[in-house]
Amino acid sequence: MARLERLPFECYVLRGALDARERAWATESVARYASREAWARAAANDHPTIVASHARGQRERAMACVRACGLKRCTGACGGDVGALSEAPIDLFELSARVVATAKTKDDDDGALRRAFANDDPFEASHFWALVYGEAASGDGKRRETMAPHLDRGVGWVVSISLGGRPTRMTIGKPPARGSMYDAYAQSRPVEGQDLGVEIVVNDGDAVIFRGDRVFHSVDGFAGEPVVGHDEWARALVGANGVDGYGVGRLALLFREERETQSKAVRY
Repeated sequence: MARLERLPFECYVLRGALDARERAWATESVARYASREAWARAAANDHPTIVASHARGQRERAMACVRACGLKRCTGACGGDVGALSEAPIDLFELSARVVATAKTKDDDDGALRRAFANDDPFEASHFWALVYGEAASGDGKRRETMAPHLDRGVGWVVSISLGGRPTRMTIGKPPARGSMYDAYAQSRPVEGQDLGVEIVVNDGDAVIFRGDRVFHSVDGFAGEPVVGHDEWARALVGANGVDGYGVGRLALLFREERETQSKAVRY
């Protein structure tokens, strides 16, 4: 049974948000949506690989994305297509709504989830990304299993669902280092009081729910060795041959909702 943990800065972890059947189904869904030709090119980036993405209201297949961490473009070595979908992955959008609805039922009466998502106005994601974290088998030194402390661009609430056999360390509430690439981004938005942050470990099927545009967050690397069944999971995601020497460790499904920047009528 899913269990809700309440963190500082109105952040939450829903442990066991997806059961084994749902985890397998979600992985298979992403494998269907992802463009493996684009994935192989994007694997050269020093950054988790975006294998599928969608913004509701989008009408044409994009040839570049808005990077999840707030930078305007993410072309890097791939130079173009990063898996933007012209049709909405409705099944995955519905999954994110179910996760938030479950978390809300377990929140305190005065909790942020109960305040933010009324019964007649549930979480409805406007953006979706599927990001693969892993290390290159070639040992080229690129860090594809981490993401530095940052704020997301201004889209409000975020649901991050972790899939795969590698437990992963994250930090919530720790600002970027002075002079780092994200230090100057969105300095006016952070929630006050963020300093050392809170370290957590997310496992296969856990979901983190938080205000990504106001709470600093980072992915700090894997917390342990792959669990039993990891190789089978990776093959289900990328196929029998892998992707361009890319060792797959974790899949993150990211959903963001523009609740505070758009009316409900235009979220689609």
